[in-house]
Amino acid sequence: MGYLQRHKEKLFAEITTIPEIVRGSYFPALDGLRGVAVMMVILYHFGANRFLRPFHILINGDMGVDIFFVISGFLITTLLLKERVIYGRVSLKRFYIRRAFRIIPAAYLFLIVMIILALFFKYGVSASDFIASFLFYKNLPYWEEPYMGHFWSLAAEVQFYLIFPFLLTLNVNRYLVIIGSIVLVMPLISIMGYYHADFLFSNHFIQMITKITMYTFWKGPFIILIGSLFAVLLFKGVIKIKKQGGNYLLSFILLIIAITISSTSFTFYTKYASEYLSAILIGWVILLNLGKRNLLSAVLGSQVLVKIGVISYSLYLWQQLFIGNRFRLQWVTHLHTTLPAVLILIKLASLFMIAFASYYFVEMRFLKIKYKYEPGGKPKSL
Repeated sequence: MGYLQRHKEKLFAEITTIPEIVRGSYFPALDGLRGVAVMMVILYHFGANRFLRPFHILINGDMGVDIFFVISGFLITTLLLKERVIYGRVSLKRFYIRRAFRIIPAAYLFLIVMIILALFFKYGVSASDFIASFLFYKNLPYWEEPYMGHFWSLAAEVQFYLIFPFLLTLNVNRYLVIIGSIVLVMPLISIMGYYHADFLFSNHFIQMITKITMYTFWKGPFIILIGSLFAVLLFKGVIKIKKQGGNYLLSFILLIIAITISSTSFTFYTKYASEYLSAILIGWVILLNLGKRNLLSAVLGSQVLVKIGVISYSLYLWQQLFIGNRFRLQWVTHLHTTLPAVLILIKLASLFMIAFASYYFVEMRFLKIKYKYEPGGKPKSL
């Protein structure tokens, strides 16, 4: 009882200090983890699995997005809690300005280019698709076109920004109860709805709630909340991670397990449960690589992965032009006869050139403005 009582007291105690492992302003390993995540999405969309299938290895692009989500939830919440501890309050105005400068410029550039391409090449993208993308509600259930389908994840991010930071600034303990309840209850409802649909769907109201919950699990900010919960528990002292020491291989093993169990090719894959557990493992991977020296942090801290992670947002935006086994862009259809492996390399080269241009000529300009609104005016790992 003494152990439970101590943890209960920690859960509802005021946050007055910043944990040692998040006192820095930049975490290279997390940029490296972003690099891993975006490459999983890209290789999945570019058809790399056709070469891996004979080895019974499949890349799960959805897992790459989940890694992004967990990192985002953890870092956003960490930044807000640090601001609260240092300055005694959180400026939501400055927070939303920072997020707008981070998300909107590159996203709108992509959409403007898509409008131009649609006008010239008649891609069949409707006005409603563009509106849903511009206003960040692309994750709401309706027919998805391929060119801007990836904006569902940006919509989930923006919806998280609009609701949960506001709740966090009102009352941290209440916020913890709300997101803790969501993180515990939503997977149970989704699993029950998937495996016991006949029982649950006998009641119309329960059927509606279950379907909404199951859809939100995939297309809403649920996974982001797992990262946010890890941050709150870290600041509360419920989770304690030493900056130095620990198992040298542990976080590397956890990452491999997380990626493996989320794959539909995994023997014991269980819908919803596998994604839920893998997201929790990613939360632990993040904690174990904040300024610590281990095998995975050494890999993630490599210059190549860190640089890929830095431009990962632009990579994620522009990779949509190249997904599939062929080129969608009409002026390069003559490349369809190219060997599949060569085609993937051409796509990768094209994507990285566009992403570098997008990052250095658009993102960086607005990031410099964004930094002026950071607490203390210094760049963050966000």
